[in-house]
Amino acid sequence: MRALLLNIWNDFSNWVTHGWTDFTYIIVVCAFGLVALICILGFLKGPKFNKDVKPFKWGSVVLCILSLLIIGVISLARYMH
Repeated sequence: MRALLLNIWNDFSNWVTHGWTDFTYIIVVCAFGLVALICILGFLKGPKFNKDVKPFKWGSVVLCILSLLIIGVISLARYMH
């Protein structure tokens, strides 16, 4: 089982390192970073005009954390080869 997981990680790491150009890597990381930034700003800002609604949107926090985790995994695959 461990060998299968390591094989999947090696395949993914090779795909990100050799299959993607630098431009593709930058675009993907920037896109996920932009999603994370928009989500965290939406979470911190809250509703501006309707004060009756709960000010925190927990779905945006989860999406922000997920986007940052994806950036971390892609960066690890790219640079820890």
